[in-house]
Amino acid sequence: MVKRRLIVLCGLLAACALGARPLAVAVPTTEPGTTRPPAQETIPPAQLREMYRRELGDRFDPAKLDALGSAHELIEQYFAFPTAAQRKAVLQQLEATGLDPNALGRVTRIRAHWPAMAGGGVFYINQRIGPYDVRYFLGVPKNYDRTRFWPLVIKLPGAAAFVTDPPPDAKRVVQIYSSWIQDELKDHGDAIVLMPLLNLDELYGPSYAGMNSVMQPLFDATNHVNIDPARIYMAGHSMAAHAAWNLALHYPTYFAAFDALAGTANADWQKIRFMNLRNVLPVAWVDRDDKLIKPVQVEAMIRTMHNLKIETIFEETKGLGHVPPPELVENQYRQMRQHVRDLYPQQVWLQGDRPDVIFNRSDWVQIYQAEDPGKERRLYFRHGTGHMTVVANSCSIKAEIQGNQITVAADNVDSFRLYLNDQMIDFAQPVTVTVNRKVKFKGMLKASVVEMLKDQVFLGRGWRYYTGVIDIDLVDHPSTKPATRPTTGKGRIIIGPSPD
Repeated sequence: MVKRRLIVLCGLLAACALGARPLAVAVPTTEPGTTRPPAQETIPPAQLREMYRRELGDRFDPAKLDALGSAHELIEQYFAFPTAAQRKAVLQQLEATGLDPNALGRVTRIRAHWPAMAGGGVFYINQRIGPYDVRYFLGVPKNYDRTRFWPLVIKLPGAAAFVTDPPPDAKRVVQIYSSWIQDELKDHGDAIVLMPLLNLDELYGPSYAGMNSVMQPLFDATNHVNIDPARIYMAGHSMAAHAAWNLALHYPTYFAAFDALAGTANADWQKIRFMNLRNVLPVAWVDRDDKLIKPVQVEAMIRTMHNLKIETIFEETKGLGHVPPPELVENQYRQMRQHVRDLYPQQVWLQGDRPDVIFNRSDWVQIYQAEDPGKERRLYFRHGTGHMTVVANSCSIKAEIQGNQITVAADNVDSFRLYLNDQMIDFAQPVTVTVNRKVKFKGMLKASVVEMLKDQVFLGRGWRYYTGVIDIDLVDHPSTKPATRPTTGKGRIIIGPSPD
């Protein structure tokens, strides 16, 4: 049965490469028959007090509890308000409290209205958030406690269950996902589980819509459950393993580790990003007798990361083929889950050849512009809608922080920003930034609630907090220089995962 499903899936992907449109997965609604997450409810003050104490540690001051609670209500308003004018008014009120922006940064992660979700369960979320249709299933353990941090595991389902003849209807799709998540909670009841609703037109990328079908549910899940940003994991097999590699390479800030079973990332625009996994643990497996992917490609990827001194866990077997046995899957999962991410790592590496701002951010480093990007090219996806833009010349940064000293090695970088907080530097002392052995900044930083919340809008609420920023320009520009380069590439280049 497994082999037959793999053959069906390969046929599906091959047809897509030739331009055929695959069957769509039926989209469940949130009408009766599916399970919605519980409505928001205000957390009792006593529980909030303990949550504040846990987040702030030795910075918790009982004398400021009432002021902190009021500020927290303002933070909730900030993220709820849709207009810039409303948010600006909230920022003015937050600044007027006189509370330390770093303390506010720590409590921003807490939602004052998380539901209790007593007894856990499987919930389906289907909503429109801005430009995105956000559709996913969320599994909550029976012993879930909203006052505790919980690890989150994103399981990326394959397509085999949805390419049957006839395809499953919406009710059956709910049953399939619910069964998968219930099995997962039974085996690993210490973690929340998220499964995005698969879109067979986009898969999980590399198109923007495909990647957002995973990332937007991740961002939204934090509005429903108390997720630990240091323990976010992702796992997939075959097609979903290709996606896990690609998502981790493009969004390295968000993942502690990922488990890719029989998957690769062998495109040039992916390989150039391998160094971005400096603080993300890849857990990979391949079998020498796999007929659907090339094991040498996985081996080459692992060698490259070893040469970059990036930690990996890699297992290679023989005689198993494309489908790993359950005991191997469980072992890979266990190794992935053991890794806890440093939210504010000492070293951050970042490299890429895509001009998208979101893809040039890793932890506390943001590259804004390359010095000489060269010609732009449009790459059209083999599978999925739209295209991506790459430039001829990549840019990179290796940054390291020790106390209030930041050392940066930059290659082909025009301008960049460093984000800092009280867990990284001492705001009472000057900060020095050296770039390519030259001091580019030396001075005092003032913690800012404005910068902290603006960045959380960009990164997503609660994933990190940064209260100080340093902008570095490495190239002096004439005032007449255009802000961005025009597209000069021509032709149509098709990219994307080849059939498994």
